[in-house]
Amino acid sequence: MEVTVKIASGICGMNSKIELKGSMEGDYRILLSSDCQLVQSLKPYLEEADPLMAAVGRFSKNPIFQAAEACRLHAACPVPTGIIKAYEAFCELALPGDAAITMEKQD
Repeated sequence: MEVTVKIASGICGMNSKIELKGSMEGDYRILLSSDCQLVQSLKPYLEEADPLMAAVGRFSKNPIFQAAEACRLHAACPVPTGIIKAYEAFCELALPGDAAITMEKQD
């Protein structure tokens, strides 16, 4: 199984890519690349995360959100959610599909 998620974070201009390769039952790897130093600091946390807990853990117990907090990511950063979406698809708990946040400002 292989899942790739690409995230364009918005106004900061930082792009990230998450790849999960392998299987839930055996060895798997998570690869993270990002233009953002804070997102890059998530790497050691992701290597230790339980895939199932990362896919379904509630906000306060989710290892991805806990790592984002420890690494001081901005609360509105979409990368942690993108990582969780990758784990959902990897664990076959959701079909892979695009998500989007669209913002419009009106005066």
